[in-house]
Amino acid sequence: MSSKRKREQELLMYLSKKQDFVTSEELMEVLDVSQKTVYRLINKINNEYVDGPLILSERGRGYKLDYEKFINYQKGLNQYKDGQYTPHERRIRIMEELLLSSPKPISVYQLFSHFHVGESVIFNDEQIMSEVLKKYNLVLERKNRTLAILGEEANIRKAIKDINEIFNVIDIDDLKRNKELNFNRYDVFFILDQLKKIEEDLDITIPYPYNVNIFSHLYILLSRTRKVPTRLYPDKISEQVLENMKNDILYPVAKEVIQNIEKYLNSPLPEIEIYFLYQYLVSSRMQGSIAKTSTFSADVVNVTKTYIEGMSSCLGIELDSQSLFVELANHIKPMLNRLQHNIRVKNSLLSQIKVTYENVFNAVKKVSEMVSERFNLPEINDDENGFITLYFAKAIETGQHLRPIKTLIMCTTGIGTSELLQAKVSKKFPEIEIVDVISTSNTQKSKDKYPEAELILSTVHMKEDVPIPYLLVSAMFTNDDQDRLRKKIEEIYHGN
Repeated sequence: MSSKRKREQELLMYLSKKQDFVTSEELMEVLDVSQKTVYRLINKINNEYVDGPLILSERGRGYKLDYEKFINYQKGLNQYKDGQYTPHERRIRIMEELLLSSPKPISVYQLFSHFHVGESVIFNDEQIMSEVLKKYNLVLERKNRTLAILGEEANIRKAIKDINEIFNVIDIDDLKRNKELNFNRYDVFFILDQLKKIEEDLDITIPYPYNVNIFSHLYILLSRTRKVPTRLYPDKISEQVLENMKNDILYPVAKEVIQNIEKYLNSPLPEIEIYFLYQYLVSSRMQGSIAKTSTFSADVVNVTKTYIEGMSSCLGIELDSQSLFVELANHIKPMLNRLQHNIRVKNSLLSQIKVTYENVFNAVKKVSEMVSERFNLPEINDDENGFITLYFAKAIETGQHLRPIKTLIMCTTGIGTSELLQAKVSKKFPEIEIVDVISTSNTQKSKDKYPEAELILSTVHMKEDVPIPYLLVSAMFTNDDQDRLRKKIEEIYHGN
């Protein structure tokens, strides 16, 4: 991405985070550019968006993002465009063709003829493509004016998925009707039927982006099988791995899908294809009966606890909620499988997560480095860090990180007005745990009965001293009462 395009994205991300107008001076400081550059960026963005200005301006107030248009704009950014290709797009197209045909060689003339480039450009493209493919342990081989990509099948498919950006932005619900995606429509309908069958057989739902990951894997499988005879696949799996897989509830589902693909292609597939699909299933987050669990392996428990403890330390807050642990552990379980099988799930919200929850994301990234080192795991990428960030952001925004404040509610009789107050407090302040409703005549007994109580809310003035914080409120629990209670809660948390 060019530095100019990067500044445009930074500008949009910053405006998306703001709810109101932002001055040009503030944008100058954030982007570290001149005022003239700010104006130029805004004009360029607005001129490129066909449905009217994306960034609104108002004299004396500054600039504000039209958020609904911004959502559509982001979708449009991810579409492939027709016509002229940039050098980067040219290399992507050539690598896609070579990867799909691997290990078959293709003539250099066939690959480059329609791009109308000379030998020096071709040579430069080869050097750049070779460096890209090295990241996947693949080799670009030039022989007798032909090019071929060599390597293990798993790495070839990973490269196809990563390099072809459209696999990272597709919407499952949009696949049937969006003709611009350039997919084989027969293959699309067939694969969507297989996804539906997987969900029905397992009585689960595979949510986004995991359903996209499985779709991409199966679409690439169909494309590869048509291009390359299965006898050329060198990958093998051990008997032990095969035996463990066959004992899993997901195995027969993966096997049936592969058998359906064999019938669809009228071509046999090696048994390793079941293993490939099985990897994607065990690496996916699922919603439904088999996915609901609060019991986890020792590895999942230890990694989840390390994240919670590490984030508590980094953020300076206590994150000890049971609901956070269960939610996070249900994510960590398939994430560990993804790391083991080298499967990457693209996080389409990553740029927004980095801007909106910058501090939380940076803390997650730091803890992930520690987790990888402590548990001897592969590097946890930013896509995964983004997903994990959302769990902690939710815990913080919903107050899950706050330990409950054990509270007594008191009035002259212990009933009536105090019951009303209890209902109002419980609704407005989930961090308040009401342990009992008592009368003023039982104050001393209550102190002995509830020594853990940290706060008393009373509708009447207390004459005797009590050793815990006390707040006088009205039974109607007015806005003023609520504001004073918020301050009291802060005092209690900060005092401990």
